[in-house]
Amino acid sequence: MVQLNEMIGLPVVKNEVEEFVAMAEMNKRREDQGLANTGMTLHSLFLGNPGTGKTTVARIVGKILYQKGIVASDKFVETSRTDLVAGYVGQTAIKTREKLEEALGGVLFIDEAYTLANGSDNDFGSEAINEILKFMEDHRDDLVIIFAGYTDNMTDF
Repeated sequence: MVQLNEMIGLPVVKNEVEEFVAMAEMNKRREDQGLANTGMTLHSLFLGNPGTGKTTVARIVGKILYQKGIVASDKFVETSRTDLVAGYVGQTAIKTREKLEEALGGVLFIDEAYTLANGSDNDFGSEAINEILKFMEDHRDDLVIIFAGYTDNMTDF
């Protein structure tokens, strides 16, 4: 949190991160005590223009979640469409799953996530999205996925 608070500006972001972490901590404590938690997901959308600190804040959030024991690893895997989408049928799911498994236990940061949905009917971005959605539900306690991009484009995404 010190790193985040040292960043200039971003009062709304800092407040949101504090609330997010507090809720995640509470859920973790409740789970550790055998109580039901709120069912909150840790997956997030980071929206904003270039240079607004989305990637930097995501890295800091990953460190915080690890330090608080909410995620098992301090892994932060940064990826984009190029790393997830292949050129042939069937390869995208494999390529996407490999990236998801690499991040397991930590944070997967998908930059410009909206580009996965921007293709034509012959595009394999939707295959990547489907693989991500299934994996994020199956591993909701083992992985945090942060989708990032420009606000307008991410609204459509």
